[in-house]
Amino acid sequence: MAKDYYSSGRRSGLFYPTLKPARLRRYNIEKGERTSFPQLKWEYTCKFLMKKKKKPNIGRLIDLALSSSGEQAVSFINEILEVMPENTEALLLLADNTEDISEREKILLRALKSLEEDRNYYIDDKDYLVYAAKFRLSYTYFMAGKFADALTICEDALKVADDPYEERKMKSLYYRTLIELKEWQKILALTMRDETHDLSWGYSRLIAAWMTAPGKNQNVCAHMFWDALILAPDVPFYMLGYYAEPEEDDDEYDDFDFAMMYCDAIGISEELQQWITRGTIIFGLLTNRFDEREREYLLDVLDTLGGYEEYERMSGILLEVDDESVIEALAANKCLSN
Repeated sequence: MAKDYYSSGRRSGLFYPTLKPARLRRYNIEKGERTSFPQLKWEYTCKFLMKKKKKPNIGRLIDLALSSSGEQAVSFINEILEVMPENTEALLLLADNTEDISEREKILLRALKSLEEDRNYYIDDKDYLVYAAKFRLSYTYFMAGKFADALTICEDALKVADDPYEERKMKSLYYRTLIELKEWQKILALTMRDETHDLSWGYSRLIAAWMTAPGKNQNVCAHMFWDALILAPDVPFYMLGYYAEPEEDDDEYDDFDFAMMYCDAIGISEELQQWITRGTIIFGLLTNRFDEREREYLLDVLDTLGGYEEYERMSGILLEVDDESVIEALAANKCLSN
């Protein structure tokens, strides 16, 4: 099962639909206002805000909570909930800072109930908050092993997702949940109609095709693997642990996020994982992704997996070693097809 990023304290990425200050339009929060806010010691900041006005500036407190973590964030969140117990952003942030899955689930259900009953009468962007709450709840169900519940919430969330990037993240979780439920035919049917052709489309249909007839349709699966690889060539290297985690501000972080979500999915079959490992090593060797020491070790691994001859054959054919040219050549020469 995928790593629980709530427990690890991460605040962004595939599994975390971040609440951004730009979403809080009703509070008129601007970047300039945030940067000019006095940098007080955090334990005094909330008291300062409460004393300055009879009614606390909810927008600033949310902004402060967004830029904080741990006890510091919880302190700001509690200040909000004292005066607005059903404030949805505060409840979502509280869930994000709650490690216990069952407690997180209760908080998120409370946030959704508040939205459904229109208790947040001040909200301008209700659809986004509904989506953010359902994304978190579906992921929480997923991590708790409640896959049927996670699937139901995923389907509801996809109906209200209005941002292509957010929708793509939600769809990745949706497909990933279907994999846990072993809904192979449903995945294949959905991916046939899915015109986005993104990473979740590529790897989900590959896994479903393999599991429909394990080891018997490698020619079809090989084409699917090369199609998925060309979308983001580094993804399988993260999945298999050949690459270390990049910095969060790195352009590669979305690929790493996806890889962590799907690394256990490709392990649903030992044969599938070994087959993907074989293709990944061949591609990595041909594109010079490993140093000399790693190459020696991986050539031995490749020989064990039955891919050494494929590598030797392709290394004698290739004229170009850029990613796209190598992937096209591997597909054209039917590598991994048997």
